[in-house]
Amino acid sequence: MDTSRIAARLEAIFTAQRSTAGEAVRLNEPEVFDLLQDLGLATAPYAFCPAGSGAEEKRDWAGRAHGLVAGSGKLLLKVVGREILHKTEAGGVMILSGEECASPAAILENVDRMQAEILSRVDEGQIEGFLAEGFVAHRPNTPGQEVLLSLRRDQAFGPVVIVGVGGTLTEWYGKGCAGNSTLIMPAHGFDAAEAAAALAAHPLLSLLCRPSRLYRTPPVDAEALAGTMAALADLGRGLEEDRNLPWELAEIEVNPAVISEGMLVALDGVGALRKRNAGAAVRPVGKIRNLLQPASAVVMGVSAKGANPGRIILDNLLRSPGLEQGRLAVVHAREKEISGVPCYPDVAALPRKYDLAVVAIPAEGALEAIADIVACDKAEAVILIPGGFAEAGRKDLARDIEKVLDDAHGRPGGGPVMVGGNCLGIVSRDNYNTFFLPTYKLPFNPGRGKNLAMISQSGAYLVTFASNYDGLISPRASISFGNQMDLTVADFLEYFLTEPAVNVMACYVEGFRDGDGQRFLDFARRARTAGKRVIVFKAGKTPLGARAAASHTASLAGDYAVASSCLAGAGVTVAESLNHFEDLIMAFTLLADRPAAGLRTGIISNAGFECSTVMDQMAGLELAVFDAGTQAVLDEELPLFAHRTNPIDCTPMTGTDAFAAACRAILDSPAVDAAILSSVPVTPALNNLPPAGDGRHAEDLDDPRSQPRQMLEIIGSSSKPVVVVVDSGSIYDPMCRMLLGAGIPVFRKIDRAARALAAFCAETKRSS
Repeated sequence: MDTSRIAARLEAIFTAQRSTAGEAVRLNEPEVFDLLQDLGLATAPYAFCPAGSGAEEKRDWAGRAHGLVAGSGKLLLKVVGREILHKTEAGGVMILSGEECASPAAILENVDRMQAEILSRVDEGQIEGFLAEGFVAHRPNTPGQEVLLSLRRDQAFGPVVIVGVGGTLTEWYGKGCAGNSTLIMPAHGFDAAEAAAALAAHPLLSLLCRPSRLYRTPPVDAEALAGTMAALADLGRGLEEDRNLPWELAEIEVNPAVISEGMLVALDGVGALRKRNAGAAVRPVGKIRNLLQPASAVVMGVSAKGANPGRIILDNLLRSPGLEQGRLAVVHAREKEISGVPCYPDVAALPRKYDLAVVAIPAEGALEAIADIVACDKAEAVILIPGGFAEAGRKDLARDIEKVLDDAHGRPGGGPVMVGGNCLGIVSRDNYNTFFLPTYKLPFNPGRGKNLAMISQSGAYLVTFASNYDGLISPRASISFGNQMDLTVADFLEYFLTEPAVNVMACYVEGFRDGDGQRFLDFARRARTAGKRVIVFKAGKTPLGARAAASHTASLAGDYAVASSCLAGAGVTVAESLNHFEDLIMAFTLLADRPAAGLRTGIISNAGFECSTVMDQMAGLELAVFDAGTQAVLDEELPLFAHRTNPIDCTPMTGTDAFAAACRAILDSPAVDAAILSSVPVTPALNNLPPAGDGRHAEDLDDPRSQPRQMLEIIGSSSKPVVVVVDSGSIYDPMCRMLLGAGIPVFRKIDRAARALAAFCAETKRSS
């Protein structure tokens, strides 16, 4: 689409209105209708009379308005004013019928009456004119007859197209459907065929374009509606890519667009332009390698007397295997050395350029410290630990630091990259630890997970994950990126695309920087193509509400709804809760070398409630039908009272050897692609506890014939993805740790196991 003509018209509007409207400029309804018609979209027939028109111009307009009455016998009259947000409350909407619109003179009389009513509520300067709109035959307030259409520029993800249930019941449908009344698709990468398929599959919007008990013939063709979405996407993409424009299209919303004679017709529209923010300089992402694998480091903010954050970081660095001996330094105004590490009075006195500088001084001194590092060229990467910037109301201080770094990025060499502020630091496995937590509180014992990168806006979340999975899952990198004053979550995703050892990127995100979500989507698509998995937990599900009081779109498609839709559309696995996030991390990390050939799943449990529950939580998994050979083994090994078809309920009376034999049969079956092996371990028929030591029982989970030992051998001999469920209390933690430590995902509830396995199998199946 050639958007140059539309851009020129919007440029003129922005330039003319900006002096009175500030940085944001609303579009009035005639301007929106003109834009829609340029896109080839139908609008209600209309005639606009600008304020200040002379008598002859008014009579000419009234004649045209009277021409719109034919057929319906009615005319819709509206005040036009981009700052009059609630026209009805201001007395600015009238439906004329009969004698009220029988002649041009009668229409003009009603305009005068409306204007007098409005002037009692708003300033005359807000009235830009009057719009006469012909009636379009449709069925209002009827499901499947009114549509909301919107092109909105999300600050993070760029332009997105939104389709929802329209009309006066828009918000009612949105609340009743818990925010699921819309379809949201990013303009970049928009595919009309995918949109048509998504519309047809949508629980509400499918009523528009699929035969139903209400409509044997769908109200509108799915391809036609997708084509309308494509036109909006093309406009959004075209304006976004023209970086010479000093403004951006914040939103165009049509509500409603009604179904009339099988096509969509816009009856009402609002829009807004806003000043475009200058983009940040391109960050030298390759220097993240210096950040994660430094051979040298300098720390600022180290106490010579006590254990402040800087001193704890220094102590942790002294124990870090990745730093070369003698290449650690401290900036301290008075001391000559601390803990055997040489000190230098200021940045300029440092004897060399370091891979990493850790700045652990209060926010007030951070600007000077980073400016000195840049000016003296003393570091390739910086970790800024303290908070007290934008999150504490010091946006000025944050902007100044960002400018120092942006200016450096624009010069030869690119300057240093920085993570933070307001971050906990970074733990780079087998390299270093800059968390300002002592190792006796958070030891970071090694475990599996060298294929995992944890990228978190919250440092505290990384602490909880590291503590909960200590010695079990130890990520290759645990990155607390904080305020994203320089490096962003998308930068780290881009970097790990080049790291062959990392195939799972788990991101805890509270917010994206302006435009960074769009970059994140691009890298996520590339990651998926490369066989890497991206998992995201997006905090902040509460809608932030409409940015413009006249807009319905932001309340229906708030920040979280846009983010989750865009991320899922790019192939990201979006976690619904923190428990789900960690379940997905465990499954994707530990099963990475066990791709699923399909979705056929074999399930065993010794508890009937688990067999019933899991059937409601298959989430796309298919229940395998055992082949004759597998069924024969199950019939032979399991007791007669067991239910021996899938899902197998072997009951609590099944002993360890029989349970293990059934597990082996499931994994050996050619009809099974994946397995859920579950048992409630409290039955005395299973050997799964550590030795009692007091003779209370003879169980020993280290015995080669114990339940966990046999399961380890059986699972280890198979290449299929397997998850284990142990739904019981803390005395069974040793069994869980034994299995999890061997790289087998272990869950304490079968529904969580099924959801995580389903997500893993669906992703690997799509990749294959």
